[in-house]
Amino acid sequence: MKLWPGNASQEKTGFGGLSRSSLMSRIRGSRNQTTELKLISLLRKARIHGWRRNYPLPGRPDFVFPNAKLAVFVDGCFWHGHDCGRNLRPKRNAAAWRSKINGNQRRDRRNGRVLRASGWSVCRIWECALAKQSKACLQRIERALDKHLQKLSEHPLKGHKLFFHCPGARKDEQKRRCF
Repeated sequence: MKLWPGNASQEKTGFGGLSRSSLMSRIRGSRNQTTELKLISLLRKARIHGWRRNYPLPGRPDFVFPNAKLAVFVDGCFWHGHDCGRNLRPKRNAAAWRSKINGNQRRDRRNGRVLRASGWSVCRIWECALAKQSKACLQRIERALDKHLQKLSEHPLKGHKLFFHCPGARKDEQKRRCF
């Protein structure tokens, strides 16, 4: 059964007579750049360091704190099927979109299980929550990082300079913010 209507390789668009398939293949996604930029800004303002982007992990997390083994996903409400009341369900070709979004959700759950099984913590932040409650989103990340720090404080090498060295950080921030 064909889910999407029309023939993408033959239908012409108003963009230079390109087929829909050719036109769509030229679009390069920027992922969820606006939400990622917002979170980068928040992390920098809160002076939280040690995160990386484009880290090679299952599910390609948006932000990774490698030393804390924390993967942070910033999920768009539409593509990941968040039921936040913003009425993002498409009315045209609803069955195909529902199938696509359900597949995304299954993939998200699978990637989360794989990461947790290999010892990583996973934090998912919704696009709408980041826009409306950015402070709460930042606190979720801080709590996850603090849990890691708590585990470190129980480590046999507690206090060793390897664990808490963070150049440029104030003394009161060194233990809490640098991972």
